[in-house]
Amino acid sequence: MNQIMNLRDIYIQTKNLKEFVDWLWTLPEPRVRSRARCNHQFLLKQQNTLKSALLQKKILNDRRLSAKVSSMKIVVVDHVYLNKNHVKRLRTAGDLQIFQEPPRTSKELRTRIREADIVVVGWSQITRDVLEYVKKLRLISIWATSCHYVDLEAAREKGIVITHVPGYSTESVAEFTFGLMLAAIRKINLADKHVRRGQFDWRPFGGKELAGKTLGIIGTGAIGFRVAEIAQSFKMQLLGCAKHPNRKRAKEVGLRYVDLETLLKKSDVLTIHVTLTPETENLIGEEEIAMMKDGVVLVNTSQGKVVDEKALIEALKAGKIACAGLDVLEQEPPLKGNTLFTLENVVLSPHIGFNTAEAEKRCSDICVDNIVKFLEGKPQNLC
Repeated sequence: MNQIMNLRDIYIQTKNLKEFVDWLWTLPEPRVRSRARCNHQFLLKQQNTLKSALLQKKILNDRRLSAKVSSMKIVVVDHVYLNKNHVKRLRTAGDLQIFQEPPRTSKELRTRIREADIVVVGWSQITRDVLEYVKKLRLISIWATSCHYVDLEAAREKGIVITHVPGYSTESVAEFTFGLMLAAIRKINLADKHVRRGQFDWRPFGGKELAGKTLGIIGTGAIGFRVAEIAQSFKMQLLGCAKHPNRKRAKEVGLRYVDLETLLKKSDVLTIHVTLTPETENLIGEEEIAMMKDGVVLVNTSQGKVVDEKALIEALKAGKIACAGLDVLEQEPPLKGNTLFTLENVVLSPHIGFNTAEAEKRCSDICVDNIVKFLEGKPQNLC
């Protein structure tokens, strides 16, 4: 029967509508449609029966898929943003468990994900040691752009798919970069405390203008280039360095590519926009700081481990770096007693560069989409 290409001939041979419909159910639907194009008049006469048969087939398939999906255990392991619609979509996709606070220990994290099929992670580190304890984990959907929250090699060894959320916070982080930059260079945090203490003296808070200064951008992805665009409004000169330079885009925004050493030596303000990899960890250390101008301003909204924190602290104490705006730290949350807390020439924030209503929603939309697409057999945004 499979060798016969004409539906009418097949139907005549079977002489049994039920047998014919049963056979149709075994065909992939594209093949049914292909044969239908060749047998239009015949199918017109049988369309009600065929539609009913294919509809029943779809219902059965949907039920099988629904049963398979409902058995999936989805665990949100830490504090990510989910609105009612995100929660509804996740509940439709599987058996959902949401933790509102991050695990306090690796043991607690292992317990949370041990029985999970799908995990959503925004802040916790899923290391090789943690992955040793999972039983049936198939997907880790990272609620972030960076993939460093998961040991990718260990996950791939276990056949676990990893997804992330690219490009959701470009505007938020770029805008926040200038917030930190201005807060640090104009001593806004110190002035605020001064006024709250009941004082009102302008003299301790002298700063500098951004206009005419050279801004060195380390990392020219989407965020780096958006920072460059905003910097044009401040009439800044632009230098950049990147592993993969985009010279066409650089020309459009007036950015000149140089090597890292030249950028460090020439820049009045430095801003970092690279992902954390073995190559970028401690990218800025004691040797690199020594190359910088005296009195340089440093802003980091990327990843804390890109900068050697001990070297940074010494440079801030010595005045080699005049001030810094840090949205990220080497260890998050930081240990109590971190020396940075004692330095007045540092503006600190708890990794909030992404934290706008618009960016949060985009991040969660894509994070949930990544799960749905995975379940449909069409994984996207792979790490």
